[in-house]
Amino acid sequence: MRNRKAMIEATLFMATKNLTAEEIAKILKIQPEEVKQVVNEMKKELESEDRGIYLLETNTGYRLFVKPEYIKYVKNLASYQDLSRGLLRVLALVAYKQPITQSEIVKVIGNRTYEYVKELEKRGLITTVKSGRTKALVATKEFAEYFGIQNPEDAKKLFESLKGENIEKGNDSA
Repeated sequence: MRNRKAMIEATLFMATKNLTAEEIAKILKIQPEEVKQVVNEMKKELESEDRGIYLLETNTGYRLFVKPEYIKYVKNLASYQDLSRGLLRVLALVAYKQPITQSEIVKVIGNRTYEYVKELEKRGLITTVKSGRTKALVATKEFAEYFGIQNPEDAKKLFESLKGENIEKGNDSA
């Protein structure tokens, strides 16, 4: 017999969004009632002072979070959490289309692009080169390390493979 609590905990740990009991049950091929029972046990266990995470239950499901008093110690370990949605959009465009001009990104994202480019340059994730009246943007080695790839050029291959997976699953909106 499988350890249901460990399986549910692993599922919630890997989730990037709230999961309902029904979604967890479907993933693990168990009954939703069993999920609810185990989640309630976990929730009580995680309330202990010697635990660094807690289980949040909302009307949209369950999710594991770091307790607020410990976030300041571990926030820099969370992948991509320190980048806003706007910064990630600019990075995605740079990684996929590099070299890409700043003016091309402005057409897609708008004037906040200038602010995003300055921040990404400051963090060392992109580098800029003067190109006429604008700048050409390229991902750096630090970008590759940040996203766990060998070099910045591999980002395009990664996006292509993800796009291919989404199309195979019947979701071509990637």
